[in-house]
Amino acid sequence: MSFLPTSAKDDDTWISTADMMAGLMMIFLFIAIIYIQNISQYFTAVNDVRDEICADLSKEFSPDLERWNMTICEGGLLVRFQNDSNFDRGSSVLSSDFEQLLDSFIPRLFGVVWKYKDSVSELRIEGHTDSTIRPSHTPLTGYIFNTKLSQDRSRNVLSYTLTLPSMVADSNYLNWAFENITAHGMSSSNLIRKDGRELYNKSRRVELRIKTKAEDALLDLVNQLNLNGS
Repeated sequence: MSFLPTSAKDDDTWISTADMMAGLMMIFLFIAIIYIQNISQYFTAVNDVRDEICADLSKEFSPDLERWNMTICEGGLLVRFQNDSNFDRGSSVLSSDFEQLLDSFIPRLFGVVWKYKDSVSELRIEGHTDSTIRPSHTPLTGYIFNTKLSQDRSRNVLSYTLTLPSMVADSNYLNWAFENITAHGMSSSNLIRKDGRELYNKSRRVELRIKTKAEDALLDLVNQLNLNGS
């Protein structure tokens, strides 16, 4: 009985398995490199589109920032209005001052957004409240009340936007708006704080957040990576 053939056979089997594992590792390495390159490209695309839109928004609205108590592209691609006169306390009805602001703001905003319409996937109108609740409310019912209040405010901004003469007169604007503009009530879920303390006047705000298709593509890629890694 000879042990050499068996040993040689085992060695051949080990070498074949090792080669197969090395090949698989190379394949996984190439896939990882491709994903990294894709992520890098998507990040670049996201930043490029954001920078271009922010530059155009700043150019258009810089003269109005102080008088409208507005900020642009601070903490993301958004326009933020922080003004207690936009709505009466506890009301979702737009004030006459806020309507006049929107009369000027919305057509000019769409002038910028329309330039990038093929790159924008969503224009979100968000209503935000502070964390204050009425004495008759529990924390739960107070949060729900603020959710409805903020939702009503964002929806009323959307309604006012879509009924402006400049919007009604252009079917292209309206058709794009029907597919891409949404209204969201955020309640007190995204408070603004400083040194751990809530800034009540800044938490009460309306935001218009622009989401790009490059961001959507990046999120899809990340989700694919998570699925493949699970």
